[in-house]
Amino acid sequence: MFKQRPFPFSILVLAVLITFYSVGSRFSLYWFYPQFDLFLHALSGLWIALVILWLAVAFGQLSSLKDYRVKSFLIAFISAVLLGVVWELIENIFQLSSIFSLNYSFDTATDIITDALGGSIAYIYFVQKKRSFNKPADVINISSNRGEIKKTNQ
Repeated sequence: MFKQRPFPFSILVLAVLITFYSVGSRFSLYWFYPQFDLFLHALSGLWIALVILWLAVAFGQLSSLKDYRVKSFLIAFISAVLLGVVWELIENIFQLSSIFSLNYSFDTATDIITDALGGSIAYIYFVQKKRSFNKPADVINISSNRGEIKKTNQ
């Protein structure tokens, strides 16, 4: 029923994410540009939500048009937020950040919010792709009484 394919786009997003992460780590961009981290969190939220949405379609979890919008939003949003929380836990376990730093709470909150923003962008992309796949096709009607050819939308 649904023909959207967010997976190819997610490969592109992953490639951009890996490239920016590598360049940012190599040239210490996280310290020179504090917003760089937020950009990567948004990209990672976008990426994980696209992959999870693709899996949801592949396994038939989004099979009814009635539940499509609500389910796809919840899947995208929750998967992105969950990834953000898991990443913050990983940062603490491997001591990439410290819960005792002055800005820890604010930094963690903004990281998770930007992950959620990325998930929301994935949802918008996903719904827009669905619309473009479900546009009515032009049909040529040649069965009129006068032998005319009529172009109609169905």
